[in-house]
Amino acid sequence: MTEPSTFPDATGAGGDPALRDVTPGPAGPNDPDVDAVVPPTRRERDAQWLADAAACDVGTASLADLRSLADRMFRLLDDAYPPEQATERYTAAVGEIGRRARREGARADAPLSREVFKDSPPGSRFELFVDGSLGAYLEYSMVGGRLTLRALVEMPGFERRGLGRVLMGRAVLSAHKRRLELVAGCTAARLFLERNPQYRALAHTS
Repeated sequence: MTEPSTFPDATGAGGDPALRDVTPGPAGPNDPDVDAVVPPTRRERDAQWLADAAACDVGTASLADLRSLADRMFRLLDDAYPPEQATERYTAAVGEIGRRARREGARADAPLSREVFKDSPPGSRFELFVDGSLGAYLEYSMVGGRLTLRALVEMPGFERRGLGRVLMGRAVLSAHKRRLELVAGCTAARLFLERNPQYRALAHTS
């Protein structure tokens, strides 16, 4: 006759807790075995941005990457002692964006041989000259660090040649370089920023 076992049931409720089959639950926030995700400090973030900027070839980078680079370097410049590399990379990125915009404008407006962009503070307007003649101008007002674009005018004989788009792009780049807050105060400016997201990213509009 077999005697009943005197060993406790390892799976029963009355068994030794040390012998029970216990399935571990999810780790809690205070579990010492869990690696906490610590966000980088501002200094670490800035150092990473500068490293990424140094590795970026502005000549082959996409417009999206150029906009991101310009925006990050712009944020680094907004400091009492901005890194010298930030100024150099910001200038390079914005310059390349401007060159690509001019190339696009040249392809769209092949008959135009030479364009000159000017800021005319006495007249409170940006001007675009084509072969020495005024082709279009963009009126603005300046109060403090806020630049408001008021009205775009294409001169007779220069309509529908894409001058407004070229002039608006130059104006946005000029405001961005001067770290001005840009306000699209006219329909032409608002439509330009809606249709050209690469410039909208640089505008820092209110």
